[in-house]
Amino acid sequence: MDARFQAWLEELRARTSLEEVVSEYVPLKQKGRRYWGCCPFHNEKTPSFSVDGEAQLYYCFGCHKGGTVINFVMEMERLEFMDAVRLLADRAHMEVPARSRRDDGDGLTRDEREAMYEANREAARYFHALLWTGEGAEALNYLYGRGLNDRDIRRFGLGASPRGWDGLYKHLTEKGYAPELLEKAGLIVRRESRAFDMFRGRAMFPIINPRGRVLGFGGRAMGEEQPKYLNTAETPIFNKRRGLYALNMAAKERSAGRLILVEGYMDTVSLRKYGVQGVVATLGTALTEEQARLMKRYAPEVWISYDGDPPGQKAALRALDILDQQGLPAKVIDYPQGMDPDDFIKRNGLPGFDALPKYDSASYRMLRARDGLDLAIQDDLTQYALRCCAILKNVKNPVELENHLRRLVNETGYDREILLRQIGVSAPAQAEAPRRPYRPAEKPADDQALAECALIALLARDLIAPALLAASDFSDPARAALAERLIAGEAVSGWIEGLDDESARQKALEALNYRPLPDTREDAARMAEDCLRTIHKNRAESRADEIYQNIGTASQEQKLAMYRQIMALDNEDRTG
Repeated sequence: MDARFQAWLEELRARTSLEEVVSEYVPLKQKGRRYWGCCPFHNEKTPSFSVDGEAQLYYCFGCHKGGTVINFVMEMERLEFMDAVRLLADRAHMEVPARSRRDDGDGLTRDEREAMYEANREAARYFHALLWTGEGAEALNYLYGRGLNDRDIRRFGLGASPRGWDGLYKHLTEKGYAPELLEKAGLIVRRESRAFDMFRGRAMFPIINPRGRVLGFGGRAMGEEQPKYLNTAETPIFNKRRGLYALNMAAKERSAGRLILVEGYMDTVSLRKYGVQGVVATLGTALTEEQARLMKRYAPEVWISYDGDPPGQKAALRALDILDQQGLPAKVIDYPQGMDPDDFIKRNGLPGFDALPKYDSASYRMLRARDGLDLAIQDDLTQYALRCCAILKNVKNPVELENHLRRLVNETGYDREILLRQIGVSAPAQAEAPRRPYRPAEKPADDQALAECALIALLARDLIAPALLAASDFSDPARAALAERLIAGEAVSGWIEGLDDESARQKALEALNYRPLPDTREDAARMAEDCLRTIHKNRAESRADEIYQNIGTASQEQKLAMYRQIMALDNEDRTG
């Protein structure tokens, strides 16, 4: 991030009151130097969510989410960093710098971006109004033929594009939109000196983001015209690899607890028509990593709801690969052979949909491992077992692995130990390094972390002098980096906000919010001494353990020297 944009962000934070923004979502009550309320990120009855007005940081002592005002808006509105920045900038009446490393690189001013959104919204209104005229009759009949009624059509803002070459172009230019803007928004295309509508003679599906902005369109051809589906080309505000259809609806359905991923617009509309919540669709592409990361912000789990035919099954396996890579738990809904979500929900309704089998990642892969095999044939049975063992190599949870293994034993008849060896679980035993003598005075492993957190909190509250500490006193990299900034007297909110590693951010926030803290500087000094004593003891013990690990391969002379080092470290441990 360049220095100019960083300075602009500092000004944005200074002009934005975190407690005021949070209060728009959560009722807060002031208690001491903090504001308290029930956490918006998890269900609770006793308030554990705090807002520190001085530090301008929020933190939940229950679920441990926290950060700056930008992080809060990103979480609540499910926005990317720059989208959250723009929302807060609008609120503060500040102009976002046209170019920055954290920006989209499109070089648009705020007015140009807003004009593009407005042009898309006007186009959506035009398409919707046209649907109810004679020119939109074919598209309207198509939608009726797919089982939709007028209420469904209005709910999704569906429409029709004119069959002529420039109906939308004329409408929008008459409204005052410049042709250059319409071309940049993907609404028109140019051929030499003429301008034409991008979409002609199609049923139109507006693609809307969670903030209610129309980003682009999907158009379904009537008859045999190709391509069957046509999406808005990539624009400064639309990228089909990064968006999802109906995400604007799913964003409001927090209670659903999962997203249901389908392949097409009509699958989305049909499932939602019958009461299924959380349904979203990719935009004419196979699932992308960007879309998987986007879904991860909105739900803790995804159910893949692709067609039940072989192409749909293969696509589901590819989607599982991407979701697994992003660490997003997934299940696959298994439709009867050849059926798609649209056909199934119309025939069986919501109860039938709820009753469909839903397989976790490994179970579905094992189900597909049977494809093309006859388990009554020994060679095919062996091939199936080998395929399943390869799948189970990636199952890390021992309980889940045991469940799948029992199933595989029952299905194949192979001995459990043989299957385990094929999976690679039972590795040959390795010689153990010499163990250190038992220490009755040993402290719990988390004493080090607690001591580091307490020191950071004391330093952040100006209860101890920075000269007492050094970054090298902290074993955890995130806490060491935070301590280094506090010792140098630097502001830490921007640094925390920019952390991409969620684990590092959580550790930093836990340290800053360590409690209880003493009321006086004298008590704080004694607390700091105790913490440093714990840290130095643990460091000596850790070094001694490290030496012990190498004793087994050392020569006799080296062993004597190592034992002397260990005795010195043990003495340091006891004396602190």
